[in-house]
Order: sequence, then C-alpha cells, then structure tokens
Amino acid sequence: MNGTGEPIHVYCVKTEPENNQVVCRNLNITADVLYMGVTPRLYGRSSYKAGIPMFVTRDGTYLQLGNLSAYKDMLSTLGFVLFNPSYLVNVPLIDRIVVGPYGNDAYFKGAGDISVPISKARTAKYRHLVVKAEADKFPPVW
Repeated sequence: MNGTGEPIHVYCVKTEPENNQVVCRNLNITADVLYMGVTPRLYGRSSYKAGIPMFVTRDGTYLQLGNLSAYKDMLSTLGFVLFNPSYLVNVPLIDRIVVGPYGNDAYFKGAGDISVPISKARTAKYRHLVVKAEADKFPPVW
C-alpha cells in the first residue's frame, strides 16, 4: 500500500518464458516482491541492458523499465531498505540472511518457505542479519 492506502502495482515481464510463452503480469510490490535490483553490467554476455529494474518473486524474476532510485524514494516508508546500490530489499518479507554451512553461499530468508539466493559478497554491510546455517538443515527449502 502506498500513502493513500492503495496497492502499488508494476507491470513486468518474466525473464524466463513458461511453456514457450512470454509471461507478463502486474506485480503487487508490497505483497509479491522479495527483493528488487537492477540488471548487472555483463560486457558481451547478457541479453539485457544494464540497469533495468529487476523484481524477484517466489515464482521468478521480472523486469520493468524504470529507475531503482524512484522506487527507493517511494517504498522506503513501507519497510524497503537499500541493501546496496543494486538491491532494494522488502524487509517486512525478508528478515534474515542465512549463510551456508561452508560459508560460500547465502540466502535471503523470510517467513514460511521464502529462500532466495544472494551473492555472499553483498551481505557484508548487513552482518546483523546474517545467520549461520546448520549442515543438517541445508540446502534451504525453495
């Protein structure tokens, strides 16, 4: 919900087709989006331009044209936190970062079965959210 009590929807395209069909849908940012970012700059190796807003949900990654800083300004009052210059995290849904038992993998975790992989290098700023996983409880449930 935004300041007026209305849901915030964004029309996006899923990065992976389903049954050879392009998937487009409206995402409810506060209910569906686990974290946001932008497409990385991968010289010669990416089919997407760098800097396209990217929305990660339970069922996949979606892209939308726009600007991440505009979303940060609008969503910061709803609990979204700028994780680093490339990720805007929905803290009400993601409450911790779990690092694997061997220390080389990390996951955004939340209530229920929310578990999304994240680069361990990006977790340094948020050490207070990092929890070490026990080997018998890994890998995380997807």
